[in-house]
Amino acid sequence: MRIGIFTDTYFPDINGVATATKIQRDILLEQGNDVYVVTTGLKGQKEPSFEDGIIRIPGKPLKSLYNYRMSFFFNRFAYDILKAAKLDLIHVQQEFGISLFGRLCAKRFDIPLVYTCHTSYEDYTSYLSHGRKIPDKLAKKAVKAVIHHLGQARGQIITPSLKSMRMLREYNIDRHIAVIPNAVDFSRFLTPLLPEEKDNFLRRENLLGKKIVLWLGRLGKEKNLEESIDGFLAYKRDYGKEDVAMLVVGDGPDKEYFLKKYGESIGKDLLFLGKVEHDRTAFFYRIADVFLSSSTTETQGLTYSEAMACETLVLAKYDFNLERLIEDGVTGFLYDEKKNLAKKLDAIFSMTQEERDLIRRRGFNRCLLLFSRNSYYERLMNVYERALRENF
Repeated sequence: MRIGIFTDTYFPDINGVATATKIQRDILLEQGNDVYVVTTGLKGQKEPSFEDGIIRIPGKPLKSLYNYRMSFFFNRFAYDILKAAKLDLIHVQQEFGISLFGRLCAKRFDIPLVYTCHTSYEDYTSYLSHGRKIPDKLAKKAVKAVIHHLGQARGQIITPSLKSMRMLREYNIDRHIAVIPNAVDFSRFLTPLLPEEKDNFLRRENLLGKKIVLWLGRLGKEKNLEESIDGFLAYKRDYGKEDVAMLVVGDGPDKEYFLKKYGESIGKDLLFLGKVEHDRTAFFYRIADVFLSSSTTETQGLTYSEAMACETLVLAKYDFNLERLIEDGVTGFLYDEKKNLAKKLDAIFSMTQEERDLIRRRGFNRCLLLFSRNSYYERLMNVYERALRENF
């Protein structure tokens, strides 16, 4: 099958949609499909390019939204390549920018369209309204209207979780929706961590002998990083723990806000390490004793499954989309309220090594069961075949 995937963000960008789309392309290619990815240009790119099946269209950075790049909804260079490719199907990963171009191509070429809703945009409208109450309310209303319109249009719909499917139902989208969790690239996490590599890093950061709590993601207020840090600091204060440190890995629009707020605490036990390369994230998962997240805005939450693929314990704030992945005390750990986070950390670190190792193995096996490449491919092809049938 010849498939065109349209996305506003793609490797080497570090975010859930970019990672999921890269894995999707790799899986489709492994199974003998021809795949064209249409995405935004790299930083500083002035002209469109086409290399190794990837078409990049220069875009304008959106400073208010993580510096994501937005491209115009039509590009003649890309259009001519795609027309000559005689695609069987187009799959769009977002609602705007490049994905509007994908919808246009599907209509012009008269081929099936598949749309994946990855993001709960209502959690991000504050970046466009700058926190003003009335504009934010209008922005949320506009988002609902746009997604309702696109969801009711032609084509098949995919969501990565039941949570995101519920969101679409609340937007009054009554068409068939396929729930397909994004696959995890386990090969990235199977290379053993060299003890000397870990020791060298910990020695350089003055962390030798300390347990490591890891937070990894975009530094945005919607990710609820404050709750994670406050809970960690409360654990150290209330339980008198000096042998534990927290690493914050990532970058984002609210970085300066967090650095200013926690300036007095940043030092030997709270470190902001900034942005790291995509291939480097596995290292941080592996050196961590606990991966911590307090976010409730994830539609699937790839960071949880990536941590579990590294056999790292996960402590997450309860959210509906985690129910199948994390069973508290079985495959990972959940907490419900901010006031209980410190207590949960103490419970984890009070367990024996054998007890923690058992939960790590169970977490890895659950992750493997839910997010294998074969399972993902079978479900995805079912949707593609349905799209082909209904288009004719």
